[in-house]
Amino acid sequence: MLDAEKNKRTARLAGAWWMLFIMIAPFSYLYVDEKLLISGNAAATQSNINSNIALFWAGTVAFLAGYSCFILLAKTLCKLFVSVDYRLTRWMTGFVITGTAIVLMGKISEIIAANAGSLEDAACLFKLRPYIEMAGELFWGLWLIPLAMLIFKSDYVPKTIGVALLVAASYHLAAFGIFFTKGADVSAHPVLAALGIGELAMALWLLVMPFQLHFLTCILNFCLSKLKKYSCKP
Repeated sequence: MLDAEKNKRTARLAGAWWMLFIMIAPFSYLYVDEKLLISGNAAATQSNINSNIALFWAGTVAFLAGYSCFILLAKTLCKLFVSVDYRLTRWMTGFVITGTAIVLMGKISEIIAANAGSLEDAACLFKLRPYIEMAGELFWGLWLIPLAMLIFKSDYVPKTIGVALLVAASYHLAAFGIFFTKGADVSAHPVLAALGIGELAMALWLLVMPFQLHFLTCILNFCLSKLKKYSCKP
């Protein structure tokens, strides 16, 4: 009973870290980057950043906070599934840490480019960042594979979510492959992005389902107590 309650708390914590990442990261990627970064124009990008320096650093803080949540998510999932397969949890955590380190290098290159005195250096660094980000995309696909395998080997999470995570992994891996073979960034394509719904489904399940299980258990116990009460009547 204690282990079951502990697993519920761990699952809720993992769901919370995942939802925080999902809510925080888009501010950096979808708002700040879209507003400040102009592809192929380092001078205009530098000018945008200098004119909106507070927004730039707010995006940087959101970036760091988001990936801190992501690492804590991996640590919490490792704790949840370590009894299922220790080796798979190590692979999962390793992919997350590696991917985070790669995208952090991309953010550092952006910060250096924003403050570069030479326009040529800035242009080179701004151009480099998308390649670093898409290299990280490889690991955003890879980490979902051992997680899905852990779900298949456990009885805690529905197997359909494991399948959805494998589909999400294929989205990340496809985006990585298309970028480095055809030079096209399709990570935001609506059809491919829709395949990533499995990650949101997993986050919501971890966050909400333990509460639902507790609610259903309370109802079941109430019904059993009433049944026992009436069955004892002469």
